[in-house]
Amino acid sequence: MLPCPAPARCLKRRFPHRSGFVALLFVALGLVGCQSTAPSSVEPRDPAGVRVEISGRIAGIRDAILARSAAGIVAPGTADWTFTGPDGATLDRAAFVARTETLFARIVSIESLDTTVDRIAFADAATAEVEITQTMVRTERGAAGAPDTRLWLRYRERHRWVHTDAGWRVRSVAFIGTPERRPLAPGEKP
Repeated sequence: MLPCPAPARCLKRRFPHRSGFVALLFVALGLVGCQSTAPSSVEPRDPAGVRVEISGRIAGIRDAILARSAAGIVAPGTADWTFTGPDGATLDRAAFVARTETLFARIVSIESLDTTVDRIAFADAATAEVEITQTMVRTERGAAGAPDTRLWLRYRERHRWVHTDAGWRVRSVAFIGTPERRPLAPGEKP
C-alpha cells in the first residue's frame, strides 16, 4: 500500500508528466489483485499423477470383478458410494454388494474383461469425472436344467472421483446408456 491516503493524487504530484504511467500502474496493480483471488486451476497440482492413481484404482476394481469379489469392487469407494444401474435405480454400498454377490453366484466363469479408461476430466481440483468402457465375455449358469449361456457384454460407466485424506476415491458410479449383451456360441470369438 502506498503511504498516501489518495494514491492517485500522490502519484500525479510525483509523476506529473507521466499520466499514462499512473494509469498503467493501476491496471497492473488491479491485474495482480485479480490473479491472487482467482482460482489457479481446475486441475489438481499433479493431474498426471492423479490420472495414474485413478487408473490404478480402476484396475483394482477390474481385478475384483475377475475375482468375483463384490466387496473388492466397492473397496476404493467413499462411505457414501452409490451405484446407478441402467434402469435408473440407485443402490448404496450394502445393496450393491448384495445384488452383485447374487450375480456372481450365477457366473460360471469370466473368460475376459477389458477395461478402458476413456476420459478423466477435472470438475475442480478435488473432483474428477471419469468414463470407462468394460467389455466382458462370461458364462452364466442356466436356469434349472437349462444349459449355461456364454455372453459377450459391453457397458459404459460414468464415475465421480473425489480427493480424500486416503487419496482419490470413487463416490458414484452410473451406467451410460444400456449395456450391450449378446449370446456367444461355444468357441465363438467375440
